[in-house]
Amino acid sequence: MSSRIALDSGLRLEVDRIACDGYGACAELLPEGIDLDEWGYPIIAPGNVPLALVDMARRAVDACPVLALRLVKSPAPAPTAPPPPAPVLASRPDRTEGTPPWPPRPASAKAKRGPEPGRRR
Repeated sequence: MSSRIALDSGLRLEVDRIACDGYGACAELLPEGIDLDEWGYPIIAPGNVPLALVDMARRAVDACPVLALRLVKSPAPAPTAPPPPAPVLASRPDRTEGTPPWPPRPASAKAKRGPEPGRRR
């Protein structure tokens, strides 16, 4: 088990951008995880809150005057499965690389293009 997983709290911060009024109390209490944009609205650091900062994150959530900040459980990462094998396409003897996708005309068949030049009907 790596130390990164051991220090992960399994919690992440979420902000309701519609409810937020941009007071900035959250960024003052948790500057390691919340920054403010040019209008004073919070920008939450990506990922989960480190275990050492969970108490500070809870204080920031409690200090929000409009209850726009939440501390929620992160969903467990889905197990990664190997990708399925590529389908094996059956080879077609009438199609080879570089030919059009329709069956080629037999060599003995002439194209019907009208009368040959110099030939009268």
